[in-house]
Order: sequence, then C-alpha cells, then structure tokens
Amino acid sequence: MTDTFAALAEHHIRLRDAKPGNHKTLCPNCSSSRRKKNDPCLSVTVKADGSAVWNCHHCNFTGGAGGQDYRPVRERRTYRKPQREPAPQRPDTLHAWFEKRGISRDTVTGFGIYKSRQWFPQSEKEEDCIAFPYEWDGELRNVKYRTATKMFRQEKEPEPVFFNADTIGAGEDLIICEGEIDVMSMAEAGFHHIVSLPNGAPSGPETSEKRYEPFGTHWELILKVRRVLIASDMDGPGEALAQEIARRVGKDRSYRVKMPSGCKDANECLVQHGAEALRACVQNAEPWPIEGLHDIEDFAIDVHDLYNGNGPKPLSTGFAEMDKAFRYIPGQFIAVTGIPNHGKSRWVDQVAVQTARLRNEKWGFFSPETGEANHIADLCEIWCGQPFFEGPTPRMSEAEMMTAMAWLNERIFLLGAVDHTPSIDWLLERARAAVLRYGVTNIVIDPYNEIEASRPDKLTETEFISQLISKCKLFAKLHGCTIWMIIHPTKLKAQGEGKEPIPGLYDLAGSAHWRNKADAGIVVYRDYEEEVTFVISKKIRRQPMCGRPGSVSLQFIGADRRFEAVPDSFKTLGSDER
Repeated sequence: MTDTFAALAEHHIRLRDAKPGNHKTLCPNCSSSRRKKNDPCLSVTVKADGSAVWNCHHCNFTGGAGGQDYRPVRERRTYRKPQREPAPQRPDTLHAWFEKRGISRDTVTGFGIYKSRQWFPQSEKEEDCIAFPYEWDGELRNVKYRTATKMFRQEKEPEPVFFNADTIGAGEDLIICEGEIDVMSMAEAGFHHIVSLPNGAPSGPETSEKRYEPFGTHWELILKVRRVLIASDMDGPGEALAQEIARRVGKDRSYRVKMPSGCKDANECLVQHGAEALRACVQNAEPWPIEGLHDIEDFAIDVHDLYNGNGPKPLSTGFAEMDKAFRYIPGQFIAVTGIPNHGKSRWVDQVAVQTARLRNEKWGFFSPETGEANHIADLCEIWCGQPFFEGPTPRMSEAEMMTAMAWLNERIFLLGAVDHTPSIDWLLERARAAVLRYGVTNIVIDPYNEIEASRPDKLTETEFISQLISKCKLFAKLHGCTIWMIIHPTKLKAQGEGKEPIPGLYDLAGSAHWRNKADAGIVVYRDYEEEVTFVISKKIRRQPMCGRPGSVSLQFIGADRRFEAVPDSFKTLGSDER
C-alpha cells in the first residue's frame, strides 16, 4: 500500500494527479522566491509502485519518497526552550539603531531586546545581530535574530508562539503586526495588546501550515479578544497575510489598519509621521467589508482580481468527471441529499480525503449518526483502498490502519457533543475554533435532523431552517469556509416495480429553503439494479465556472471501498430521465 500524494505532501510537493510518469509542478524550495513564481521548474517522476523522485532545474532540489514501505510521518512535536542570555548586552550602537526607527531605550529594554552574535546559514558565518526574545507565560519560548542586512534565523525547534504573546487579553482589542519592530512601534504609540508572527508574511503560495501555528498555540485566548486589528504591511505579501488572518479569526471581528501613503508598515509611519499619526491609523481601522452600505471603490480590488482571473477559483472534488457537473468555491453553502443508504455520506467522505490529498484541505465533521469510531473506520477504508473489516477481500492490516489514522489526524477533525443535542450556534462556535486552531476550510454537518432536534418550540421548522442556513452562510462568508449540509429527503412514493424515485431539492425535509438558499444542491442516488451511483448537481449558482446541472455515474468498487467515476458519463440535466 502506498499513497503518492501523501508522501509528496510531506515534502510540500503538490501534483494534479499521481499517475506513473513524468510531472511538472512548482518547487517548494525556490518557486515562492523566484521572479517567475508560476514556472513549474520541479520535475517529478512517479513510478509504478507509487514511489516518486524529483529534481528542480532551477535550485537542484532533489529527493525521493513513497513506495511500498511508505508510512506518513506522525508528528510528535517536542519544543526546545532556549537558554536565557545571562547578561544581555545593549550597547549605545544598539540603541542608536532603534532610535533611528523612533523606538526609545525604555521600549528596547522593556521588550528584552539585546545584541548577539549568531551563525547564519545565509552567509555561512557568524554575524552581529539583534535578538528578539519570544516570552510567554513567564518562560522564554524562542529567540529570533536579525542582522543589519535583514538576514533572519530563529532558535532550533521553538514552540510556535506570538511575539509579545502575554499581552493577548480577553475582552481587549488585539493588534497583529507582521514583525517585531512594528510591535515595538505600536508600543511607542501607546498600545499594549500587540503581537506579531515569527515568520512574517508569505512571499508566495503557502506550502505548509507552519506560518500560522501560533494561532493554534493561543487559540483559546484569541477567541476571547474583542476585535482583531490587522496591521500587516501594505504590500502584496502583507495583504495575503491579512486575508488569512481575517479568515481564521473571522471577518466579523477583523479590522484593517491602513498606513499613510508612502508608508509600508507601522515603523515607517512612526518615523515619517510620528506616534500621533500611528495612533490615528489604528483608531481609524476599517472593519472588514461584510455587509451594509458600501461604495463601488470598496470592492475595486475584488473586481480587478475577477477580471484578471485572480478571484476565487472553483475547486475540484477530486473526481475529474465530476468537475463538469460540480465544483465549489470556498465560502459556499452546499446542500447534499439522497435516500438513506444510497451513499451520500460516503461520497462526501471520499471528497474530503481526495481534496486533502490534492490540496491539503482540512475538514471538520459533525456526524453523530455514524459515530466517531465508525466514521474514522470509513475514512481509513477510503484512504487505504481496503476494507476495514473481514470480508470477501483482504482487510487492511493493523499497521495500515494506524498509518491511515496518522494521516487523517492531521487533516480531519471531529465536532460533536456527548451530553446534549447541539444547536447550530454551538456547532458553529466549535467550527470557528477549528478554523482558527487548525486552518479548517470545510465543515460537514451530517445530517441536519440531528440539529433540528434543538429547534425552539416558538419557531416553525421552515423558520428554523431559514435562520439555520443564514447562520451557516454568514459563517462561511466570514471564514472562507465551505459548509456541506447533508439532509434526508421526505418519504417518497415508490415508482414502477417498487423502484425508489430520485429525490429533488424540493423533496428535502422541512422547507423549500434548502433549494432556494443553497449555492449548490447535490443528490446522490444509487440504482441497485444497474449497480451504479449517480451524483446529480440539481443546482449550481455560479455557472459555468462551478459546473452545469447534470449527472455523473460512479461505480462503488467494493474491494477498494471507494467510488470511481465512469469516464465520459456526464449528462446535462434534462438530457435523460435524470
């Protein structure tokens, strides 16, 4: 058993498919720093046994992974706490360097900054540098070093914490900057609750979760802050960082701090215009555009991105044939239905595993009907391509089961309540924590009727469903997170010879709102006589970008425990009985 996608993903290499042969893709080692960032300079050769080797024609990044002996790395993180500098040196030259940047001696001392001499891999020698201690809860967790020529390094295997993390306060506004000097600049302007990420802003497409790990460390406190004021740099990387921070913490709590014209960051504003001007920038932070009254200019960047093809991209479910009927955009609300035991939950599970392989997407599931252990067993089957239990075909080994669980543990997260029927508000609060802590981009509620039991007596089911969908769509919009709602249909009358009819979106339990308010409506229907499963896109809001209403035929391969799309099976809705 092997998983080429997973083996390559551990080296941050992404392929569109893992068929044996030669592939070209971006290099995780150099593409983000190149002028031609989209040049596929990495050659990857996938062999018949699932192993792969690669070589970058630009930076000579080479390696290999996978094969029959491949097992995912189960990361058991251990952090090294650096030793405190016993006698930190703060010579006049250090203070003079900061004074040119508008930062006083008291602020330098208060943040524990000192001069050091460290070895830097960029120059391959020791360099004089500035040391920025990362303290949290009374302990030193990391030290970041910077030279005058802007070379950076950190301590080895540090705990991922924010710089100035002890200032995160429940009920207080929190300012998030891009670098330590910007934090110190904000302190000079009189602000107290300020942090920055240790790794700054991305220089290109993200290839790992590493930059955002401090959100996982401090997620409980961040959930309790009042507003998040994002003060990243006013440039492309800074804007990309701001977008991801807003997605994680929620756009409803996010405000963008904008610097005066000609100033890239907080420190430039402090130096050029003074502390009062920097205070005004923070005080005039603009709420993230969500709803209300706006002028056209508020959306100028979004419109230009759409025009130039840089807007939200529709994402594949991992079934190439299905792309003709249905693709999804982050932030959508997807209604999925089907007669019980026709495979709707299994299809969504397979989409989750396939997109985690393709794009390292992370999924949160609320699936109380299945049960946590049974659901994990189902996901293990899909990952391994082998049965979990004894049967006519060989089951997965215990080692393969543990391997699958290790892989899933990094990408699938389970939501649920043991002692009560959760409300949609309760679930979305847990989903918010999953987005903030783990970077989850998809939430599955399977099925709706497990939430319906929490409906207040004063609401009709139609009113309850309308409010529930509105809450889900607002959450999806605030967090750029797709919501997949699985709904059972009402009881349908059997057609000729007792054959079950194909449900429509107006047949869903409770309300026509499922059809009217969803961004996409998917029906999964199994024809037991023909031994084929149809996945039917009954509604697609953004055609043709996200597909066209129609059906695709799938075969369930029992030995592999997976659906397989029938090539060229797509038919537009209305072209036949489906």
